[in-house]
Amino acid sequence: MTFEKNYKLHSKEYIFSNNEILKNKRENIFSKLISKNFDKKNNESLKNINISDLTIFDYHYEPNKNKPTTILNEKDNYTINIVNGRCQTYEDNNIKVKNISSSDFELFRDQNNVNLEDVVIDFNKIFLNSGIFIKVKKSKKIKLFLLHNTDQNYTVFQNNFFYFENSSTVEIEEEFKLSKNTINNISHNIKVDRDVLIDYNIFQNFSNSNKLYLTSNTNCEENSSFKQNTYNFSNGFVRNFHSASLDGKFSSAFLKGYFFLKDENINSNKTYIIHKAENCESSQIYKGILNDSSKANYYSNTFVSKNAQKTEGYQLSKGILLSDNCSFFSKPELRIFADDVKCSHGSTIGPIDKTALFYLRSRGISKKNAMKMIVSSFVEEDLI
Repeated sequence: MTFEKNYKLHSKEYIFSNNEILKNKRENIFSKLISKNFDKKNNESLKNINISDLTIFDYHYEPNKNKPTTILNEKDNYTINIVNGRCQTYEDNNIKVKNISSSDFELFRDQNNVNLEDVVIDFNKIFLNSGIFIKVKKSKKIKLFLLHNTDQNYTVFQNNFFYFENSSTVEIEEEFKLSKNTINNISHNIKVDRDVLIDYNIFQNFSNSNKLYLTSNTNCEENSSFKQNTYNFSNGFVRNFHSASLDGKFSSAFLKGYFFLKDENINSNKTYIIHKAENCESSQIYKGILNDSSKANYYSNTFVSKNAQKTEGYQLSKGILLSDNCSFFSKPELRIFADDVKCSHGSTIGPIDKTALFYLRSRGISKKNAMKMIVSSFVEEDLI
């Protein structure tokens, strides 16, 4: 079914369908999409994406058969089971968890607009059917395990809000447990207050009948640190677009990713870090191992405003190509408007180092084990 028919058929089911302000925004986005008034050729949000995957699908979203849960496993350690985009309402001295309701429209009205030209986010906004709010309270030190469960044939369009209050320290693991033939278009809005430390690991491993479009926008206040590692082992299609804005001085953001592709799998990646304040630090490091006829792209962008003196920014992309038919396109970009900075970027893509392979085999190691050793060292070099 076309997205036009989906939109009209289910127009009363979307979140905020009765809110006039957001309804008008949704209509404007729909008009732009139906008129195809967007740049397909040069739009990074559409690279390695078949536009028909976005525009032709069967929309299916119903109330949960299985109830979501929020579990306190032990002191300061929580598991949040998200079922088809919905969570269980929960609150204690450490955290608050709830589903987005019509009263939360200001969160959506005022959310970060860094992805204005992102067509995937446009679809997220017009088909929005779920969203959760998670707050970690001031000065708490906790661990969160977020498990996304999506039932067969479901199309989840989810917009989430994470808020980490001052001086909190949080370890997060996020995993996707997807059934057959699902579409998950998920957007995270992450607010990191002053003196907050976040260590965030994302694990993606599901079958080739599923599609995941994961986008995150993070705002970091003074003296905060946000570390995000994304691990993609999926056979299904994955698009990872992650951005961070360093709004307060002495804040930092480190976005790293690793992906392994085979067969005809496709992966699209982008990171974008904006330096707005002095004495901030960032790095963007993505590594890929590709085989068979798989292909991937990675766009990395560092923007340094004129007020962001004493900035340190680093970009690196590396790829190992295990066959002649796979491809990996990398495009690093620096835009610097301050004069007291240390910024650099690098990109290397190619086959296994023949010299290293010969060295290992000359010492009695089989070709298979030698390649495993080289790949393992390649992965571990920057991601540990």
